[in-house]
Amino acid sequence: MEDSQLICAYLDSLDGKPRFHQSLRDADWAYRRLEANARSMCEGICVWVREMTRPESERSPAVLAHEVARSERMADLFEARACDPLMEAEPAMAHLTVAVSLEMARKRGPGDLTSGRPRLAAWMRRLSDLPAMRATALP
Repeated sequence: MEDSQLICAYLDSLDGKPRFHQSLRDADWAYRRLEANARSMCEGICVWVREMTRPESERSPAVLAHEVARSERMADLFEARACDPLMEAEPAMAHLTVAVSLEMARKRGPGDLTSGRPRLAAWMRRLSDLPAMRATALP
C-alpha cells in the first residue's frame, strides 16, 4: 500500500498526459484533504483485513472495533460529500482510492459501507462503470 501512490503516479505519467495526477491538484487544499480522507479509509480497511488474516486467538478485538468505527465514520463523511463538486469532478486518485476502499470493504472487509448511504452508493455505481474499474475489479 505504501508504494501504490508512487507507482500509480509513475504509470499515469508514462504517456505524458497524466489523468489522475495533475500538478494543479497538488496546490488544491480541498482536493488534498479529500485524498487524505480517502487514504485514511483505505488504511483502516487494510488494517482490518490484515488483522482478520491472523489466527483468531491472536486477533485484537480493540483494533478490529477501532477500524470498523473508522470505516463507518469515513463512509459517513463521503456520504455527506458525495454530491460535492469535488466528488463529482473528473476521477482522480482520491476518487479511485475511495472506490477501491469501498469495494475492498464489501468483498474482503467489514462489509458494504454504501448500505444505508444512498448518495455514496449512487456515486460508487457511477465510478464502478468506468472501464478501468471493471477491468481491475476484485474477484
